[in-house]
Amino acid sequence: MTLLGCLDLVRGFMHTVLLEYAAQNIMGLDLAVARDDQLLLLGTFGISNYLTGMMLILVGMKARNIVQYVFLAIPVSYLFGGFLISRVASSTARLGGLSMMIAYIALCIGTFVAVLIWKNLKQKEYS
Repeated sequence: MTLLGCLDLVRGFMHTVLLEYAAQNIMGLDLAVARDDQLLLLGTFGISNYLTGMMLILVGMKARNIVQYVFLAIPVSYLFGGFLISRVASSTARLGGLSMMIAYIALCIGTFVAVLIWKNLKQKEYS
């Protein structure tokens, strides 16, 4: 959880400090059209990355009892949000960060399942 938080802080840095570079070279946006609007939206997402990064670090350090649920909430949120967005918009951009996000979501799902299995095995051990 703490490592995911650190990754979100890096994502926030990319989306805010390196905003124009990330927009053109990773996301593959055409900034010739609505440049400021696109950068504003991408940068706003970066701000939320700072928030989620700090929250994930805090959860990993101080609220370990809810880590399992957070690992489930992350992919559910991204997949549900992605579904809703896909109903009204499709991208022509390169979406260079998509493969990293797929790995991020898969890591969350895999860790959630691993924690479930570990808890189940531990419970059987004590039974």
